[in-house]
Amino acid sequence: MALTVAAFNKRLKEKTDPLYLFYGEERFILSAYIARIKSTVMPDDTFAGFNFSVLEGKAAAFDDFASELSTYPQMADYKLIILKNTDFLSGAEYQKPLHSLLGDLPDYAVVIFVEEDVKKIKKDTLKLIESKGAVVEFARQSNADLRAWVGRELAKYRKKMYTEDIEYLIGICDRSLERLRVECDKLIAAAGDGEVITRKTVTELVHVPLEYKIYTMADKLLSGDALSAYQMLRELKLAKEQPTVVISLIYSQLATLYMFQRLSNRAEDYLPPNRKFLARQYAARCRAFDAQMLRSMMQKCAESDDNIKRGRIDGWTALELIMASLLHAV
Repeated sequence: MALTVAAFNKRLKEKTDPLYLFYGEERFILSAYIARIKSTVMPDDTFAGFNFSVLEGKAAAFDDFASELSTYPQMADYKLIILKNTDFLSGAEYQKPLHSLLGDLPDYAVVIFVEEDVKKIKKDTLKLIESKGAVVEFARQSNADLRAWVGRELAKYRKKMYTEDIEYLIGICDRSLERLRVECDKLIAAAGDGEVITRKTVTELVHVPLEYKIYTMADKLLSGDALSAYQMLRELKLAKEQPTVVISLIYSQLATLYMFQRLSNRAEDYLPPNRKFLARQYAARCRAFDAQMLRSMMQKCAESDDNIKRGRIDGWTALELIMASLLHAV
């Protein structure tokens, strides 16, 4: 069974294992733990170039991995080998030689497998890794964890933000800790001597992804806030976004609300991992709309997209008609 980050942190304080499998969406924390293990097994990086190797992708050669394992470290006690998204854990042709290598790891080797998808990994291979070391899932952090992280990061430099503004920052950074780190650095630098980082500063400095803008616009439409929705539409026009992309994302928002109506408690299972935190919001909001209205608007989006591609209507005109229909329907 995979360890959580908290459980792994506790384990790592006690010992360094010879074998790890890391996976999960939170790549920033994953990379931080690789760096931590590296600094532990290689406290003196003078000869790190001789004792640290990375094999990556489908083109990685298994013979190179075997060769790295069989070579003693140079002027050091350990060597660290990282394998990123190779076929070694899932390819049938590698299982027998891989089990032979992992079952008898030399005392001087620390091996870390980093994978995006662990579903393809053979169960007996997972059991072998767990028996020799640890399997760790670096899952997306909860909103509470991310709020706490941002607060701590700002406090290091005697800065702070209001909770609602931190929530806004987390949202436009798509709950990515790696991106939050970069954006916090920018905001701290821009704040100068000021203690409070305002929403205005966030809006000016942090790039808002198109998807987030459109989901926000759709929310404004569904709540009947025409003024805000059309203001956002003007901004999208000025940014020269494609109206077909905007329509497709509005359709996605409507489809998700409809899915929550139809599937009730099971709907969350169908959300992608980076959208599951929105489940409660969707579950609450879907009850405010008529299922037939949602289906009708989804159909209108699909027909508009087809008409745009056939040259029957201008893209922005079609989008404005969809917006007007949504505002009328709610």
